[in-house]
Amino acid sequence: MIHLVLLAGPRGAGKSTVCKRFATRAREAGLRVGGIYCPARTDDSANKIGIDAVDAGTDERRALAEVVADANGGSATVGQYHFDDAAMAWALDKVLTALDTPTDAVIIDEIGPLELFENGGFAPALDRLSTAKASSGLIVVRAELFERLQEMLIDLQPVTLHVTRTTRDHLAARVLDEIWAAATQGWRDS
Repeated sequence: MIHLVLLAGPRGAGKSTVCKRFATRAREAGLRVGGIYCPARTDDSANKIGIDAVDAGTDERRALAEVVADANGGSATVGQYHFDDAAMAWALDKVLTALDTPTDAVIIDEIGPLELFENGGFAPALDRLSTAKASSGLIVVRAELFERLQEMLIDLQPVTLHVTRTTRDHLAARVLDEIWAAATQGWRDS
């Protein structure tokens, strides 16, 4: 069974920063890392203008979503974000491929309203967790959606870590400790 770590925190706490740091440390430690982390894209004044999708194994980057001033809804618009369908399909493929292979750690950043209320985005990955070949998963969720996701994944017994601006600088090492134990157990079992 896949070992899950839920990384929960409020907007702007540094969840994607923790994912990036974890991915770097995990690869340096020799772990096979896959999936996607999604950092904010900002303008010169540090205003958020979009979201990128970054392949956790290769650092390949795609523009995933843009902030739109007047979101009129539609299948590719959630809240203030308009998602690029091709980039979302690419990101989902990266996550599903990592789950379906003997990867040590799969990052899914993030599970939000698109997944939990519209069954879009990374929602198919949630359905794949119970049959995943990957040994571990790091799933990011906003604080206000944490309980809903935790309830959905209760049978997989996820470990929860909470991100704050105070803890984010040290949390990547803690995530690596959690994932390392599951990965090395997987190596012993194979």
